[in-house]
Amino acid sequence: DETHRILFDAGDGVSALMESKIHKIRLAALTHTHRDHCSGLMQLLNLRGGAGDFATVFPEDSGSARALLNFLSGFDTRSSSKVRFLPLGVGASLPIEPERHWLRGFATDHYPQNGRPRTLSLGYQIVRQVDRVRPEYRHLPQAELDALRVAHGRTYITRTEEDVLLSVTGDTMPLPPEQFVGSRVLLHECTFLNVEEQRESALMGHPHSDLDDVLAAARDARVGHLGLYHISRRYEDGHI
Repeated sequence: DETHRILFDAGDGVSALMESKIHKIRLAALTHTHRDHCSGLMQLLNLRGGAGDFATVFPEDSGSARALLNFLSGFDTRSSSKVRFLPLGVGASLPIEPERHWLRGFATDHYPQNGRPRTLSLGYQIVRQVDRVRPEYRHLPQAELDALRVAHGRTYITRTEEDVLLSVTGDTMPLPPEQFVGSRVLLHECTFLNVEEQRESALMGHPHSDLDDVLAAARDARVGHLGLYHISRRYEDGHI
């Protein structure tokens, strides 16, 4: 995302695919550490990490993410010495550029949970804070709003609200729409186009989402735009 200079996941070949755009990246956010989502990180850091002002965010309880980042730190210190490796938990936020914008993690369902709940995978949201006129004053003409502001101050007529610009799920089973209510853009994994295939695959330990569930969640969450990705290669383009 060029506005906020964020790369979500770093699969194999990402540096070759993005070419010179990798130099715009300031933060790589890993949803989880399956190889198709992180195997390109070494090359990315080799080409970009040594320039400084670069961070890699990962799910806070992911032991494999910590192992990978520890390896990268020791394997090529020239490329990784300036990189900040930042664990993030569910509901935690990290300030990003521009001002009043945040990267926030939310819970996804891609790993079986044994014992205490652990954050092994994350979805991410880009959230901005905006000052909006309080509902009780929104019917007033501008001249009256200006008069209230002069008399009582700006905070008297406004309140700070969240605007969810983007939600990215990473790999996950279908999620409740509450996870991304009101997102302007939702990028949701959609490995399966058939719900029966999704259910069968989940029973075999391959937890992903299907088209029907994703469409229903996006509708109920009232998202503005929906992008589908991670679609299985079992489907030909014409069928998709």
